[in-house]
Amino acid sequence: MRNNYHRLSLLVALCSCYSLLAPVRSQQIETIPSSPSYHTLYERNLDLLCRADKPIDQCNVRLPAPSTETLDVTANVLPSGVKRIGDFSRGECGVRLATFTNERIGKFVCIVTIDGQQFESAIELRKRVPPRPTELKIAKATALIDGGLRANQLLKARCISRNGLPVANLTWLLDGKPIDGSALKPAQITTEEQQDGTRLETIQQEVHLYVTPAENGQTLECVTNHPAFKPELRNSFLLNIKFPPEEIPHIHIDELPASGSATINITIHANPKPFTRWTVNGRHIKEGESADIYQAYIPRPTSAKGEYRVLLKNNDCSMERPSLFTLEATNALGTQTYVIKAVRVDANEVEPGRNDDYYTDDSNGSTFWLISVWTFFCSVIATRLL
Repeated sequence: MRNNYHRLSLLVALCSCYSLLAPVRSQQIETIPSSPSYHTLYERNLDLLCRADKPIDQCNVRLPAPSTETLDVTANVLPSGVKRIGDFSRGECGVRLATFTNERIGKFVCIVTIDGQQFESAIELRKRVPPRPTELKIAKATALIDGGLRANQLLKARCISRNGLPVANLTWLLDGKPIDGSALKPAQITTEEQQDGTRLETIQQEVHLYVTPAENGQTLECVTNHPAFKPELRNSFLLNIKFPPEEIPHIHIDELPASGSATINITIHANPKPFTRWTVNGRHIKEGESADIYQAYIPRPTSAKGEYRVLLKNNDCSMERPSLFTLEATNALGTQTYVIKAVRVDANEVEPGRNDDYYTDDSNGSTFWLISVWTFFCSVIATRLL
C-alpha cells in the first residue's frame, strides 16, 4: 500500500514539473532577418528584431562590437547610432543600426523575459561581398570545326562565381529551360581567406551535355543569383553545332503539270550552309545558275538552326516533265544526295512518305508566294462585291 502511495506521489510530481516546463519549451523566438544575414558595408537603417508569440516584459541585447556589454532596450539605454524598435505588447524587441560597419560584423543577441522566463536568440551578421564577374568556360578537349562545335560529342562546360559572400547560386538553362539534373555535376565550393580576415567563397559547377544537330542554334546559359545582383547575372554560349547535310529518305512530290511553270521546293538541314547542285535528265545545274528551261536558286535559310530551302524551277513544263530529280548538297563536313520522285497522286489520296511539294507559277522562285497571297485577296474582294 505504501509503495503504491509513493509511486502515485512521484507521478504527480513529474506531471507538475512537465506542466511548468512545457510552456517554456514551446516558446519560440523568431529573428528578423533570419541568421546568418549578409549586408553591405555602410548599409543604412538595418533593423534587427526578435519576435515572440507573447508580450515581452523585458528586453536586453548584445551588439557585435569589441565590447560584449549587455544593453537594456527596455530602458532605452543604447549607444549612439542605435535606436529601439518593436512593440513589447506584440512580442517584439529589437534595434535599428544607423549604419552597418565592420565593427558590427558578428553576433547580435537578444535576451527577452516573458512571464518570468528568459529566452535568447541570435542573428549572425556578416559582410556581403559581390562575387567577381561569372565565368563560363568550355573544356579544351571540345572538338571544334569551322568556328563551331562538331556534332555528336559530349560538351563539357563550367560556370564559376568567385570570391563572394554569401556564396552565389548557379542555375543552368538550355534555350531558357532548366537542364535535366542528370547532366549536372555536383557544385564545388571553396573558401579563400583575404588579408582582412574575410573568408570569401567560390562556387563552380560543370554540365555535361551531349550535343547533336537538334541542339544547333540553342543557347546554353549559366544564371548567377546573389543578393548583390539585381537582376541576376546571365552568361550564355550559343551552340553553333556543325554537321553535314542530313539524310531525308523517300522524297516524293506531285507530278509536274502539263504546262506552265513549276518550282520544286526541298528543305534540308546542314551547318555550315551547303553548296547545292541539281541533276535533271543528265543536266547538272549548280545553285544560282540556269540550264535550258531549269533555274536553280541559292539555298535560303529558313531558321537559325541550319534549315535551308532549296528551289529548282522548271520554266516550261510543256517541254519536259521529269519524274526523277537528284539534289546534291555539300559542306565542309560531308555530302548528301537526295533523290526526289514525282508521282501522280489522286485528288483524294495522300501519298505516304511525302516530304515536300512543287509550286506551279510563272514567276521566279523569290516571289511565287506573293502571287498566291494576292490571288487570295482578289478572290475575297470579288466575293464581297458580288
